[in-house]
Amino acid sequence: MPSEPRRRDADRSRALLLDVAERQFSDHGFDGVSLQEIGEAAGLSRGTPSYFFGNKEGLYSAVLDRVFAGRDEATRAAFAPLAAWAEDRAGDDAGLRRALGRAVTDYLAFLVGRPAFVRLIGWEDLAGGARLRDTRPTASAVMTEAFAAIRRAGRRRGTAPFAVDDAVLLFVALTFSLRANHDTFLAGMGRDLTDPATQRRHVKLVVDQLTHLVARPR
Repeated sequence: MPSEPRRRDADRSRALLLDVAERQFSDHGFDGVSLQEIGEAAGLSRGTPSYFFGNKEGLYSAVLDRVFAGRDEATRAAFAPLAAWAEDRAGDDAGLRRALGRAVTDYLAFLVGRPAFVRLIGWEDLAGGARLRDTRPTASAVMTEAFAAIRRAGRRRGTAPFAVDDAVLLFVALTFSLRANHDTFLAGMGRDLTDPATQRRHVKLVVDQLTHLVARPR
């Protein structure tokens, strides 16, 4: 049927626009690139972006939807071992450290592999976060739920209670926030989180700090 090839072409064009727009918005910010420039960079006619997304705001919103969906998928996978540990009544401190290490390692892998997510959040922060504040939660519910489960598990393991928000803040500060300052603060310290040896050292640091917070004895 002739409609099927047209639909496939349309799907490819839409996906291409999202790929190009993600790069362009992450490199230049929302105000630094036009809809026409994105269409030209994608090798499509100037009216194609408007056809699919209406206007620049619609395209930008679709880009944010996609990168946040990627963040949520990566976070669910990274924190699954922590949730499993909290449900395992036989889980010990060594198992908790392994689960924390998996969460940190996998989340850092997402941040390194999807730099556009980090850059887009940076641009939004500079702009006051208005486009995110009322539409997308910048904090991950998966993180909150996992640390809440660890806190509940601590009651039967004899560990001191901790504030779940503190655990989320510590995790994000030592992963996302440092990755966002990779070319400034970390570069000045000579730390490259894309280097495997440096990353292993950093993961241990983060796990040590989180373990002290969530698993200290009463």
